[in-house]
Amino acid sequence: MSCWIKLGIEPTKDQDVIRGAYRARLPEFHPETDPQGFQLLRQAYEHALKLATRTDDDDEDEDEDDEDAGEEQAYAERPPRPPRVHPVIATFARMLADPARRYNVDAWQDYLRELDQLPLEELEDVSWELLWRLEEAGQLSNACVQVLAKRLAWDKQLLRLGFEEAQEVETLLARFAAPDPFDMRLMNDWSTAAQLETLWYLRSLDHLYNNRPLFELAAFAREHTVVALPPDAALVERLLLQIGQAGVASPSLYALCVERQALQPDDVDALYQLACQASLLGKEEEALSCWSRLWLEFRHPVAARELLDLCTAHQPQRLPLMIQAFDRLAPVRTWPDDLSEDEQTLGSPAQRPETLTRWFQAARLELDGIAGQFVDWRATDERELELLASLIDEHPDPALQRLYRHAWALHCGDAALLQQVLDEPKSSHLIDELILDGLRYQAQQQLAWLQQAPIPLAIQAFLNSNSPHPQLPDVLKDGATTLCRDWLRRLRAYDGRTLARLHETFSPRAMMPVPFGLEMQCELGAAGVVLPPAPAGAELWHWHRQALFMLALAQAPQRWLALVTPSMLDTLQCPPGHPLAKVHTLLLNLLQEQGNLDGLLGWLDSRDPLQKAIADSLPAPDQALSSARLPSTLALLASYQKDEEAFADDLLGMMLFWAVLYHDPALDAEQHRVLLRTMADISSEEPWFEAFRSGLIKGEPSRPPREKLDAYGMDSTVFYQVMDTLKGLIRYGRVGVPRLKVLKQLQKAKDDPSTGIGLRFALTAVLSWCERLLLAQADLQPVSPWAFWRWNTRLGRGAFVGQLMLWFFVTLVLAITSSDAPEAMVKIGLGLALLFGTCLRRLHDIGHGIVVMVLLAALSVALPFLPLVLVVMPGDVLPNRWGVSPEHHDPDALSGGLQAVLRRLIG
Repeated sequence: MSCWIKLGIEPTKDQDVIRGAYRARLPEFHPETDPQGFQLLRQAYEHALKLATRTDDDDEDEDEDDEDAGEEQAYAERPPRPPRVHPVIATFARMLADPARRYNVDAWQDYLRELDQLPLEELEDVSWELLWRLEEAGQLSNACVQVLAKRLAWDKQLLRLGFEEAQEVETLLARFAAPDPFDMRLMNDWSTAAQLETLWYLRSLDHLYNNRPLFELAAFAREHTVVALPPDAALVERLLLQIGQAGVASPSLYALCVERQALQPDDVDALYQLACQASLLGKEEEALSCWSRLWLEFRHPVAARELLDLCTAHQPQRLPLMIQAFDRLAPVRTWPDDLSEDEQTLGSPAQRPETLTRWFQAARLELDGIAGQFVDWRATDERELELLASLIDEHPDPALQRLYRHAWALHCGDAALLQQVLDEPKSSHLIDELILDGLRYQAQQQLAWLQQAPIPLAIQAFLNSNSPHPQLPDVLKDGATTLCRDWLRRLRAYDGRTLARLHETFSPRAMMPVPFGLEMQCELGAAGVVLPPAPAGAELWHWHRQALFMLALAQAPQRWLALVTPSMLDTLQCPPGHPLAKVHTLLLNLLQEQGNLDGLLGWLDSRDPLQKAIADSLPAPDQALSSARLPSTLALLASYQKDEEAFADDLLGMMLFWAVLYHDPALDAEQHRVLLRTMADISSEEPWFEAFRSGLIKGEPSRPPREKLDAYGMDSTVFYQVMDTLKGLIRYGRVGVPRLKVLKQLQKAKDDPSTGIGLRFALTAVLSWCERLLLAQADLQPVSPWAFWRWNTRLGRGAFVGQLMLWFFVTLVLAITSSDAPEAMVKIGLGLALLFGTCLRRLHDIGHGIVVMVLLAALSVALPFLPLVLVVMPGDVLPNRWGVSPEHHDPDALSGGLQAVLRRLIG
């Protein structure tokens, strides 16, 4: 058989290919079980190497080729010779085949003594054969091989070999230099199969652990197998480490861990291994106890990760709290005096890099409720308002809410609130105690920083200075913005002077992130509104609830109102002197009347600084139009100025709106000048436009052609009604308020979303003006129905019927009892005058004036009973230009606003 056939490859001169083929076929011909086959494979290998190393010259003749072919043919045809094995080699083979001696160092020492009996020439001959036998012998004890390697000094003879063979030998010796996985003598009484299986398994574990990803080790270890393990303590320790890190559960190793931990309760390694196996086997209560102890007593780095995993699985609402609690920086209690030193940053509010990673990992979980809000706040500085609402409002789990309150205080609470975190008693709930342990540690650090660090002390000294021109250290202006922000973001009560100084020096709006509510505190402070001093004890958090509610409402009213609940308002309980008290009462009333807080803008009084700040922060113009109560003229103007672009498509409606504001006496002279200049800047080539604009400015508006209004998409009827109402208000003031029917038509058009935004604002402004005039009459008392000489007053339907019958009867009696005709005519004229006054007063109650009365009198000549229609027609329920309703007078009728009454009447 050809050597190439024996090796299973094509003829080649590549020695690496030959060696690879030789090694690939070695497992088929084990020297102990098939020595003859092994000898033939070895001869084929050596002959192939000989052919590969032979050089061919281009001038070589065919005879030499024939000679090579003959040599190859001769090798292929000669019968296999029985292997010649040196006695020492045979002894070595028998030792390897004996399970009692294969891994016994003493047996190998005895074999060395047999080698020492050989002459040096023979020893050199068998030395390399022994090395190749070791390579092919499978799993061996490296300690035993080292005994042989040191005696034969293979590493000292590498220079006698070729380069490639030397590399191969060096690699082989390096493999044998590795330590054994355990004391091999412990397997002396095992069978060969058990020895080989155990040694192969343990070495495979070591190889995967040291050279491959842990998931490959885990996959290998999870394969079902039965392997004998020697009673070696170091081996067991290593297995516990490897199996635990790979995440492979083992009931037998768990039982061993329990036993070891009971014997050594303070051994951190034993506790760690027990915790690993308890976690892997699903014994979560025991795992929680072990990991908690590892963290609380030893600050074990793996314990934090495992506890976070357990919290994620079973207490996800507490996961953000645990992340916050595990963010432990090294404690700092001393700082250099020089404010420019880098060490000044130590101990200030910060977070470890892995904590930031944990925040982003928690964000991917999309936690709901207060947990998700806290994660978003810490990871991205978003949803702060939602978090504050959850902290202020009632919560189904008060203990959880209190923990989040403490976690918030670490970043935004002043010293008194941090002291409450420190004073928090121990919890019987293990996870809560883990959280509190971390929060207390951080609160202690923050208190030390606030009370002892030079930079906070310098800021406090600057703000509290009585000097008219205090000086802040330049380094705090230039290089410590972050540290100043960390001090400023804590909620405190400042006086007006301090707020002004703070705003001028630090510009909170320019900080990133912006300290919550600080800019609003400065704005309110400039208007004379400051927070009351913070109390001590249990009332401290209630003070924070009031302050946070007020600042959130003033800073972002629309977002905040969407978060406010009835329970939040009910439990807030603002004392009368608090800046929030009026707004709190207003919100309670609004919630009671309409069941929600929509349309707050119309209820706000711009004379109150806090309410003005809220109104200025409300978005426009949708907020103004959706307000449940008609906004004031000032609020409408502010809403328009916030989004002037929204009115660009409704020029005529916008001009009408400007005209209403221009003539409204509620605005000051400067605002009137701005509006006049705005209207004057509008121009058009339409011939009617100039007269229309001039009329609006003069208060005598000229009606644009109806077809032009239709071309602009305007409802001409509504447009003309607004112009007529404006003209009446300008000319007659209180008396110019239109009757109820017109007011209802105006309100209906204002609520119609198809009406242009400019015209809707004009309608709102007109109705708001009318409301203000009507409210001025709401406190008046109805005139007595028997004051018949007061023709400019109102008369109810019942009184009208009574007086009508009375005057008719009296006139009839007087006329009959008259002595002559002239006297009778005088008495009848007097009766007609009384009747005329009674009907006019009744018309006033319905909302009509003298013009309708004259028309009614003229028609009564042909229709004598026409005045009786006044009995059927109902009177206005609202005050009008002639006073309040005599039948439906209610001083509180307009307490909810004119708009609410009109909407109710419209249905």
